[in-house]
Amino acid sequence: MEKGKVLTGARARLSINGVKVGYCRGVTIGEDWENFPIEVLDNIEVEEFVTVAYRVTFSASMFRIIKDSIKSKGWAPKGGVTKDERLKNILTSGEMQATIEDTSTNTIWGVVEQVKIASHNWAIDPKGVVGEDVTFNAIRVKDESEI
Repeated sequence: MEKGKVLTGARARLSINGVKVGYCRGVTIGEDWENFPIEVLDNIEVEEFVTVAYRVTFSASMFRIIKDSIKSKGWAPKGGVTKDERLKNILTSGEMQATIEDTSTNTIWGVVEQVKIASHNWAIDPKGVVGEDVTFNAIRVKDESEI
């Protein structure tokens, strides 16, 4: 096998809607196929597994940069002056696309499609750097063989 083909964190770049996520410290992407067991009479074993759902999860851990929030970038719905405005902003927030790129070869090796924010958390410690963790739901993920 050819050397130098292993993707490392130092070579990986995360972008959301084409905007590079600066100071990203970790990304997790997961695919889940839910299989339902078909169990029938007169058989102690499962007859077969039927796939009934496909889910994608995606999370990013970042360092918090002043005046560069996920809301200012449009990755999370903004609040509102009134609760009705806030509700409207949350319900009408659009879908996004995330990409993981190998900066050494300029190859997109992962695309997460139809992404929506699910949660956002900050970690503030007295003797540490402020971090934020963002989780998303997505419709599908593709690797470089599918792009």
